[in-house]
Amino acid sequence: MKHLLKGAAVAAVVLIVLLVVSVFCNTHDIHLDMVMTGTVSAVCAMLLYRGLTRKDK
Repeated sequence: MKHLLKGAAVAAVVLIVLLVVSVFCNTHDIHLDMVMTGTVSAVCAMLLYRGLTRKDK
């Protein structure tokens, strides 16, 4: 259950950061490629989750 909560927390943090970056870029008329943005956010979430769960072992 601990890993599920950590995974949900990491996903929420990554989505909030992605939302802030998207709003900033849209207000400054910068268009992001959503495929690359989604891929980078998923990789960041996996790395953060792995870093959090590695300390438990």
